[in-house]
Amino acid sequence: MKSWFRPKIILDGFWSFKIDRDFVGDKEEWFKGFKSSDVIYVPSSWNEQNPEWDQYTGVAWYQRDFYVDKLLEGRMAWIIFDGAGYKTSVWVNGKFVGDHEGSFTQFKFRVDEIRFGAFNRVVVRIDNTPSIYSFPPARKLNETAFDFFHYGGIHRSVYLEFVDVCHVNDMTIHTSHAGDLKADISVECNKNFDARLILMDKERTEIISEDIVRGVRPGLLRFERRYDGVKPWSPEEPNLYVFAVEIYVNGVLRDSVYERIGFRSVEVREGRVYLNGKPVFLKGFGRHEDFPVTGKYVPGSVLVRDFYLMRKIGANSFRTSHYPYSNEHLDLADEFGFMVILEPPLCYSGLDRLLSREEVAKLFSSEEYLAKAKKFIEEMIRQHKNRPSVIMYSVMNEPPSDIPEVAEAIKKLAEFFKSIDPSRPVTFASHRSVRDLALGYVDVISLNYYRGWYSEWGDIDKGVEVMINEVEEIHRRYSDKPIIITEFGADAYLGLHSDPPQMWSEEYQAELIKKYVEALTKRSYIIGLHIWNFADFRTPQNPLRTILNRKGIYTRDRQPKLAAQIVSQLFNSIPTYMK
Repeated sequence: MKSWFRPKIILDGFWSFKIDRDFVGDKEEWFKGFKSSDVIYVPSSWNEQNPEWDQYTGVAWYQRDFYVDKLLEGRMAWIIFDGAGYKTSVWVNGKFVGDHEGSFTQFKFRVDEIRFGAFNRVVVRIDNTPSIYSFPPARKLNETAFDFFHYGGIHRSVYLEFVDVCHVNDMTIHTSHAGDLKADISVECNKNFDARLILMDKERTEIISEDIVRGVRPGLLRFERRYDGVKPWSPEEPNLYVFAVEIYVNGVLRDSVYERIGFRSVEVREGRVYLNGKPVFLKGFGRHEDFPVTGKYVPGSVLVRDFYLMRKIGANSFRTSHYPYSNEHLDLADEFGFMVILEPPLCYSGLDRLLSREEVAKLFSSEEYLAKAKKFIEEMIRQHKNRPSVIMYSVMNEPPSDIPEVAEAIKKLAEFFKSIDPSRPVTFASHRSVRDLALGYVDVISLNYYRGWYSEWGDIDKGVEVMINEVEEIHRRYSDKPIIITEFGADAYLGLHSDPPQMWSEEYQAELIKKYVEALTKRSYIIGLHIWNFADFRTPQNPLRTILNRKGIYTRDRQPKLAAQIVSQLFNSIPTYMK
């Protein structure tokens, strides 16, 4: 939910910074203010901003002073973090305002002790200590259940937002490609109000329609209508509109918020995923939010380059592996017409290296653990539910779902997704293949395969043969469900060449991807192919990684490998819509 009406104070920029290796900050009351010669830039992870902080996990403190104009007095103040963590605690002017767990969802705290017409101080305590009970789980920096670097810090923007006592709390918007719109608008106010509901073009230069609802009681306002003549949102024509809500009391405008929306429909039937009544083929990537120096923050200019590269190469979709991405990231997906599978930070790729099967079963049987997972899911959906680009939810990535207790947890979480948002299909990314016990609990089957790399290594043809046999067996068992191959690929070190293709060479990566795509596109039940990965990204240190996971078809700084040319030829020859 956005607003051009609410005053904001942006806190991005240079902050004071202090590592708390000995955990003395709480005892010494650093939350009241601290002195430090270290500076850090927000937004960005702390790790690569100073080599001395690179391998640090634990507690660190941030501090920034900001001025609030006296003209804002009388408004409610919220401090909003678009992403920070893993655990974040916040004080303003020495008063504790709240804490939050999780690095990748937006959160906010009410601030009552604002000094108007004066300077104020915000202090933030970040703790990224690894834990088995975190999402995703880890024991140490280099001993994780996930294959991406465990960054710490304030990864995304921070700002203060000032709202009237009468304001919109939340909006849930559902649309169809026929022009239908249903909106649930939650409003907090101390008296009855009038609401003006406006549909505008993307540039907000033309009002397409407006409705006035008078004498509304505080609480939930439900609005429904069909707009004739609106153009559907689709990959080839990502038509966007602005749906704005204005709140008036006694004729005075008290709040104004908006969402960029698209009119589109998504459904699964007859072994296909349909967008606006047409069966689509998803061609794209797994991605990561990872960039040199900035870490988990990907600057807007880099995102723009990424989307133009993906468009050039013929991609139309990606999965937010393995956490929800930033607002800017998904704003561009809406803008460019990319179909997105949205995934929470429930990633378990290497969990069986950390826990025994009995320990895994116990963890996933814990109601407390599932309740925390649901909180993450709720926050993710609340933030991104109105986006036309988000066409599907992934429950989690690579769980040990050959264990009955894990499969049951996936069933419960899939049902939870549906209870919050029944408008989108659900899936999860499985790497257990024919042994998976949870494939029947989701609408779309998603499979990750590295045959020819982690097994059958050095023999691409054998790897493809084994993979195809397993995929066909899964299709026989679940013939009514569409299948996406959500991960496949091989590492390649830029500039390493080999004839014949050998592992780690650019030729081997290109050849493996080519043979996977050629074999899988011959199967009519395959409705999507996502290569792992779009770009190289940083990982924990281990003998299988040379600092980075090098399965990107682009380098970490977005230069192409040989595979990029091959993928461009393959993807541009595959139509977005299936027969």
